[in-house]
Amino acid sequence: MSVCVSEKATSAALQTEDWSLNLEICDIINETDDGPKDAVKALKKRIVGNKNFREVMLALTVLETCVKNCGHRFHVYVCSLEFVEGVLVRAILPKNNPPMILHDRVLSLIQVKLSHCSSD
Repeated sequence: MSVCVSEKATSAALQTEDWSLNLEICDIINETDDGPKDAVKALKKRIVGNKNFREVMLALTVLETCVKNCGHRFHVYVCSLEFVEGVLVRAILPKNNPPMILHDRVLSLIQVKLSHCSSD
Protein backbone atom coordinates (compact mmCIF):
# COMPACT_ATOMS: atom_id res chain seq x y z
CA MET A 1 0.00 0.00 0.00
CA SER A 2 1.26 3.41 -0.77
CA VAL A 3 2.45 4.87 2.52
CA CYS A 4 1.61 8.25 1.08
CA VAL A 5 -2.09 7.36 0.83
CA SER A 6 -2.25 6.09 4.41
CA GLU A 7 -0.39 9.13 5.71
CA LYS A 8 -2.74 11.48 3.86
CA ALA A 9 -5.80 9.63 5.18
CA THR A 10 -4.53 9.88 8.76
CA SER A 11 -3.03 13.35 8.70
CA ALA A 12 -3.87 15.51 11.69
CA ALA A 13 -4.25 18.39 9.24
CA LEU A 14 -7.52 16.88 7.97
CA GLN A 15 -10.62 18.60 9.31
CA THR A 16 -12.65 15.41 8.92
CA GLU A 17 -12.26 11.94 7.49
CA ASP A 18 -11.41 11.75 3.80
CA TRP A 19 -13.70 8.93 2.69
CA SER A 20 -12.32 8.83 -0.85
CA LEU A 21 -8.83 8.15 0.53
CA ASN A 22 -10.18 5.57 2.96
CA LEU A 23 -11.94 3.73 0.14
CA GLU A 24 -8.86 4.02 -2.06
CA ILE A 25 -6.95 2.21 0.68
CA CYS A 26 -9.61 -0.52 0.65
CA ASP A 27 -9.22 -0.86 -3.12
CA ILE A 28 -5.45 -1.19 -2.78
CA ILE A 29 -5.88 -3.84 -0.08
CA ASN A 30 -8.35 -5.82 -2.17
CA GLU A 31 -6.48 -5.53 -5.47
CA THR A 32 -2.83 -6.13 -4.55
CA ASP A 33 -1.07 -9.19 -3.16
CA ASP A 34 0.73 -7.33 -0.39
CA GLY A 35 -2.12 -4.90 0.26
CA PRO A 36 -3.39 -6.42 3.51
CA LYS A 37 0.06 -6.84 5.04
CA ASP A 38 1.19 -3.36 3.97
CA ALA A 39 -2.01 -1.75 5.23
CA VAL A 40 -1.72 -3.36 8.65
CA LYS A 41 1.91 -2.28 8.88
CA ALA A 42 1.02 1.32 7.95
CA LEU A 43 -1.91 1.44 10.37
CA LYS A 44 0.18 0.01 13.19
CA LYS A 45 2.77 2.70 12.57
CA ARG A 46 0.10 5.42 12.86
CA ILE A 47 -1.54 3.97 15.99
CA VAL A 48 1.18 2.54 18.23
CA GLY A 49 3.04 5.13 20.27
CA ASN A 50 1.48 8.07 18.44
CA LYS A 51 0.81 10.93 20.86
CA ASN A 52 -1.25 12.79 18.25
CA PHE A 53 -4.62 11.37 19.17
CA ARG A 54 -6.26 13.02 16.13
CA GLU A 55 -4.07 10.88 13.85
CA VAL A 56 -4.86 7.80 15.93
CA MET A 57 -8.60 8.46 15.63
CA LEU A 58 -8.29 8.88 11.86
CA ALA A 59 -6.26 5.67 11.64
CA LEU A 60 -8.99 3.86 13.57
CA THR A 61 -11.54 5.17 11.08
CA VAL A 62 -9.41 3.84 8.23
CA LEU A 63 -9.14 0.51 10.06
CA GLU A 64 -12.90 0.29 10.57
CA THR A 65 -13.52 1.17 6.93
CA CYS A 66 -11.12 -1.57 5.86
CA VAL A 67 -12.68 -4.14 8.21
CA LYS A 68 -16.08 -3.42 6.67
CA ASN A 69 -14.94 -3.23 3.03
CA CYS A 70 -12.06 -5.67 2.69
CA GLY A 71 -12.11 -9.42 2.56
CA HIS A 72 -10.72 -12.40 4.36
CA ARG A 73 -7.07 -11.68 3.48
CA PHE A 74 -7.23 -8.42 5.47
CA HIS A 75 -9.28 -9.91 8.29
CA VAL A 76 -6.62 -12.58 8.88
CA TYR A 77 -4.18 -9.85 9.89
CA VAL A 78 -6.45 -7.62 11.96
CA CYS A 79 -8.25 -10.46 13.73
CA SER A 80 -5.01 -11.87 15.08
CA LEU A 81 -4.36 -11.65 18.79
CA GLU A 82 -1.03 -10.02 17.93
CA PHE A 83 -2.82 -7.11 16.21
CA VAL A 84 -5.56 -6.72 18.80
CA GLU A 85 -3.19 -6.76 21.77
CA GLY A 86 -0.14 -5.24 20.11
CA VAL A 87 -1.92 -2.37 18.40
CA LEU A 88 -5.42 -1.70 19.68
CA VAL A 89 -5.04 -2.55 23.35
CA ARG A 90 -1.63 -0.87 23.46
CA ALA A 91 -3.18 2.35 22.16
CA ILE A 92 -5.40 2.64 25.22
CA LEU A 93 -2.96 1.64 27.95
CA PRO A 94 -3.14 4.04 30.89
CA LYS A 95 0.54 4.95 30.48
CA ASN A 96 -0.37 6.54 27.12
CA ASN A 97 -3.05 8.64 28.83
CA PRO A 98 -5.53 8.35 25.97
CA PRO A 99 -8.61 10.57 25.98
CA MET A 100 -11.82 8.76 26.86
CA ILE A 101 -13.16 9.19 23.30
CA LEU A 102 -10.16 7.25 21.96
CA HIS A 103 -10.59 4.58 24.62
CA ASP A 104 -14.28 4.18 23.73
CA ARG A 105 -13.49 4.14 20.00
CA VAL A 106 -10.94 1.34 20.36
CA LEU A 107 -13.33 -0.78 22.42
CA SER A 108 -16.11 -0.20 19.90
CA LEU A 109 -13.80 -1.12 17.05
CA ILE A 110 -12.78 -4.34 18.78
CA GLN A 111 -16.48 -5.27 18.94
CA VAL A 112 -16.92 -4.48 15.23
CA LYS A 113 -13.85 -6.52 14.37
CA LEU A 114 -15.02 -9.46 16.45
CA SER A 115 -18.30 -9.60 14.58
CA HIS A 116 -16.51 -9.53 11.22
CA CYS A 117 -13.83 -11.97 12.32
CA SER A 118 -16.33 -14.52 13.57
CA SER A 119 -18.18 -14.39 10.23
CA ASP A 120 -15.03 -15.26 8.21
